[in-house]
Amino acid sequence: MGWAIAVHGGARDIFRSLPHDRRQPCEEALHHCLQIGVEALESNLPPLDVVELVVRERENIPHFNAGRGSVLRASRRA
Repeated sequence: MGWAIAVHGGARDIFRSLPHDRRQPCEEALHHCLQIGVEALESNLPPLDVVELVVRERENIPHFNAGRGSVLRASRRA
């Protein structure tokens, strides 16, 4: 049996209707995290270590608010 990997940007949606200059950095960041995970799995790193590695990388990317708070609604409330 093989493996599979999925990454996401958290609760925040990355709408296709967003302007390209706002959407592209988020998509590139997720692709970067995906590549890190794939490379780690291909090198036989234990799956739990892969999860930690990828989540830590995503949390350090400023396009996502992981560890910094919730996404604000239009009313500016969490």
